[in-house]
Amino acid sequence: MPAYNAEKYISVSIESVLNQTFDDFELLVISDFSTDGTNRIVEDFAAKDRRVKLLTNQHEKGLVGALNTGLENSVAKYIARADADDICRPYRFARQVEFLDKHPEVGLLGGGYAPFNDKGYRFDMYHPTSSLEIAWRQVANTFFAHPTVMFRREVYEKFGGYDNVEAEDFAYFSRAVKFFRGANLRVILIDYRESQTNRSCLCAEKIEVSAKKTFLENFQYYLGNTVDADIYYAYQNRHILKVKDLGRVWRINNRLISRIRKDYGIGALDRSVAVIYMKMWRDFLRKLLVSYVGRDPKYAYYFLQKKWRSMMPRHRSE
Repeated sequence: MPAYNAEKYISVSIESVLNQTFDDFELLVISDFSTDGTNRIVEDFAAKDRRVKLLTNQHEKGLVGALNTGLENSVAKYIARADADDICRPYRFARQVEFLDKHPEVGLLGGGYAPFNDKGYRFDMYHPTSSLEIAWRQVANTFFAHPTVMFRREVYEKFGGYDNVEAEDFAYFSRAVKFFRGANLRVILIDYRESQTNRSCLCAEKIEVSAKKTFLENFQYYLGNTVDADIYYAYQNRHILKVKDLGRVWRINNRLISRIRKDYGIGALDRSVAVIYMKMWRDFLRKLLVSYVGRDPKYAYYFLQKKWRSMMPRHRSE
């Protein structure tokens, strides 16, 4: 649990971890040169519960530095992420440990989260659950909610710590799914606190630049070149798809899915393959509408009218 001047919410966050139904763990809180009461609060918890340990950076290293300090000092079989202002559901660790114990082929596991702020809760958020779909979508963006992730120690032993980049989770998980399967539980694991001071808000532009770099690396890794990478990036992240690019995007998706399927040893007739292609067509239709409705709202009416007519029964004259 990285923490920087987190005295406002860290007590609630620590309590949510200590109240887990699975209790065999060590909580490492990494104070990144905090200047408020964060250290004192953590020390108070540590005095009462031996599972809590405070690690302090002697100078401010930032989120990535704090995360890596935690990884360097971890000894557990499984490593879980948590933020100093979020709330873990009591069953979080139990559900994740149970899943990883039963699925040795899965290297990292995330789950759903419930975003909330001072005005209340928004709708629950979930990511894809199948390893194949996660790896396919992970080419262009991260499909793990970072504070929900638990991963095997083998992942850290293979890759070491996080890269010192703004989109550190996207970069790390992109490397991981190339060698380990990923999965997400369709269960809410944390209550995710939203704020204008969240790093994702304060560093949005830098994060986007960093993420684009990781995307290009992923694209090159799977396809061997970056031809049409900009078109694919727009399709996946900006929901832009033009009719003239449909064939190229389709071929890119085919190649990506084929490569990932072979890497994972998944047969062509596996149900997860069929599900991906169904979702791909749904994405195509939705993104075509988004792309063209913005220019000409009549297109949506024309498209829906044509679709409706094709579904109506035809009457033959006697």
